[in-house]
Amino acid sequence: MKNQKMSLIGVAEEKRGNITFGMIRDIFINSGFSLVYENKNIVFLSSNENNYIGIINFSLKNLKDLSSLGLKFNVIVYADIGYETLLSKEVKKSFASLDSIIVLNIDDENNIKLLEGNNKALVITYGLNNKATVTASSLDMNNLIEFNFCIQREIKTLKGDVIEPLDFPVKINFFGKEYIYSALASIIVGLCYGLYIENIRDGLLNIKGFDRKMEKVYEGSFTIIDNFCLNPVDYSIAFENIQHLKYKDIVLLKGIEIDQGIYTIKKNLEIVLNWAPILGIRRVVFFVDKKDSLIEKNIEHLFIKNGIPYNIYYNLKHCLECELKSIEKDDIFLLLGSDLLNNSKDILLNQLNSQ
Repeated sequence: MKNQKMSLIGVAEEKRGNITFGMIRDIFINSGFSLVYENKNIVFLSSNENNYIGIINFSLKNLKDLSSLGLKFNVIVYADIGYETLLSKEVKKSFASLDSIIVLNIDDENNIKLLEGNNKALVITYGLNNKATVTASSLDMNNLIEFNFCIQREIKTLKGDVIEPLDFPVKINFFGKEYIYSALASIIVGLCYGLYIENIRDGLLNIKGFDRKMEKVYEGSFTIIDNFCLNPVDYSIAFENIQHLKYKDIVLLKGIEIDQGIYTIKKNLEIVLNWAPILGIRRVVFFVDKKDSLIEKNIEHLFIKNGIPYNIYYNLKHCLECELKSIEKDDIFLLLGSDLLNNSKDILLNQLNSQ
């Protein structure tokens, strides 16, 4: 046991689910590591050389507590973007004390604040801009993503080896900007641990998908895509991703939770209205978790005024079974909403399998 070596990777992406966390896991497994233990936020892997890797998905506010337990991260990835990072004194102090490799998305300038007061860490930045240490070029997004992974300035691995500027092609079976970011971060982590580029590339290509993260629920004569959305930022990102796809029309199913409040609900509806003519949304279908006359009046006013056909349902199974019949060849049936749409995939697949 005394010859065992444990290295820890911390991934902070609380606003984006566990996409980067999952990609890092799969890259290591494809590189010959075996799964020892895993739950939603923790994975332990082992290699034939008796080396152990721990991957922990955590929130920034818990970094101090993790440090107080004596956990020393060799690599920390901060992957969130598009959300205001709330930097308490404790978070700043914890981040300032890190002397590990920090992999940071700098397409969100707010993330740079995390580095204030830290002159000990080795920082590797990534993003879709020329200032980043690592970026993606020759980007092609359609029903999958292809790009060149580009190291623009040399980076050092955990063993101190230097990787000179280089680029190589990458293909992932997803679409959406968030997957590009996660792939960039995951590849950086793999390279820092000395994994072979071919194993990293194959590991990414073999990943099938993440639950409700621009997930392709069905792909045949038409396509069904499901994505978790809660606020206007989520809806905007989802629509930005969809515009890269080839399709005829979109039928949008939008979930509405009354408890979100009229302000958030109206803001989300406005995002839908703004994107409807751009994306070619043929009809909007609303699944509402409970009846509310105020919400119904707002939907009626906004969508009749803008000439967009819509239906309102209060039973998810009935909603999906009815609307599935109207999906035409080359259409996208797009499902956007929070947890109230979690059962949509099973309902739709059962319906499709029974046809």
